[in-house]
Amino acid sequence: MTARDWREQVEELLGRASRMKHGEAKVMTLEEASRLADTHGDLDLAFEVRDQLIDAATFGGFPDKALVAFAWCRGQTKKDPERFDAGMLLWKQKWVVGRLNNFPHITRKQILDALDDIEQTYARVDAGKRAVLKLRYQTARDMGEAEAAEKYWVQWVEAPRDHLTDCRACDLDDEIDHHIDRAEYERAVEKARPILDGRSGCAEIPHLTYGSMLYPLLKLGRLEEARECHLRGYPLISRNRDFLASVGEHIEFLALTGNLARGLTLFEKHMGWALDHASHRDRFTFHTASSFLLSRLAEDRETVSLRLPKNFPLGTGQVTCEPRELHGWVESQAKEIAARFDARNGTDRFQKLLDRTHGLTQDVCPFPIDTEAR
Repeated sequence: MTARDWREQVEELLGRASRMKHGEAKVMTLEEASRLADTHGDLDLAFEVRDQLIDAATFGGFPDKALVAFAWCRGQTKKDPERFDAGMLLWKQKWVVGRLNNFPHITRKQILDALDDIEQTYARVDAGKRAVLKLRYQTARDMGEAEAAEKYWVQWVEAPRDHLTDCRACDLDDEIDHHIDRAEYERAVEKARPILDGRSGCAEIPHLTYGSMLYPLLKLGRLEEARECHLRGYPLISRNRDFLASVGEHIEFLALTGNLARGLTLFEKHMGWALDHASHRDRFTFHTASSFLLSRLAEDRETVSLRLPKNFPLGTGQVTCEPRELHGWVESQAKEIAARFDARNGTDRFQKLLDRTHGLTQDVCPFPIDTEAR
């Protein structure tokens, strides 16, 4: 293959990727382009391709691939800062560092070192502290370090915005999550109003917000609004595995409102994502929600018929199985992930999340949703 031939092939792959939505196909296309650039020793082109791969993997549900691509690019900027612009990676460093605690095999020390590194990196470009404070708050919260999380929360919301601060819609959505975590549901709904009314949004908002607001609205008895969030929100996330955790929130809502058949449809459609998704945190949310759904189905019927994905341990293809058996497997997955996170974090944060799921039966409130899941 001549230089012109392989370069044209890379350009063709990049052009194809630019027309794709974020997802597996786009990630695979960019990975093929990076392999070609690597094979022919073109570092500049390999850097350009991986820069795009970080975006595609981050927003397409492959955070592990984003991490690997970022580490490669970061390494090149350190080896040859004159040749490779480290400034291009500043924004993406937030995405990568913010996902590190989703992997239980990444140690506390590695995560804290990454937080220190991004703080030092941002300080060198005269950025404010708001972005890093949010990362520290979210890390402490997700690890179950309540005192540290509260400290960083106060510092984050009071810190001024700067050029590396997340967009206002993302910041608002993260504030909403804080209030939900504290069971401050009225406050969460109040803050969510600009997003739900379409006055604030971005690439991932209101997609995430629709899912996170389902439980608060149900708890407040605002079931019509919750139903609207489900009907509007699920189509936005149904084709992108980056939203696996949000799918779990929709499944939980359907189980809580007695829409078990619809919930089973979502479980069937997205279980394939959960089997191999790199984010154990997202898998945990999906599995806990599915566990609750299947426990309710086990009370309602003896068998269910569904198509299980390839490599599912209880069978593949169209099968008839007992909800009780499915429930046992899904719950075991959630418990295993919880144990790994709690061991890494040194807290009982994930055990408490499991306990929450086990107590959801007290929140069941039948409310039919007639529209078919898409």
